[in-house]
Amino acid sequence: MLAAPAEHLPADAGWTHPTGGFYVWVTLPPYFDSQKLLATAVDRRVAYVPGTAFYPDGRGKDKIRLAFCYPPEDRIQEGVRRLGELLADEEELYRSLST
Repeated sequence: MLAAPAEHLPADAGWTHPTGGFYVWVTLPPYFDSQKLLATAVDRRVAYVPGTAFYPDGRGKDKIRLAFCYPPEDRIQEGVRRLGELLADEEELYRSLST
């Protein structure tokens, strides 16, 4: 799980490096809204938990939680690749509209 984000996620994303547990927390650039992107991600056959589910005050829009405890490694790699493609498309759209 920890190699896939470095390969597929935006260069300015960050993620935790857990020594245990079941999840990796990803922090995206602030212009991403993980809650709004979830339906599109599911359409691309990848899922995550938006960070907003863990903040009672609505924060966490730029965060996602990825599970690594159940899927086999090849499915994790493919899921992170699909997520990376989605984020690249959204980043391109953001940049084209903000210039």
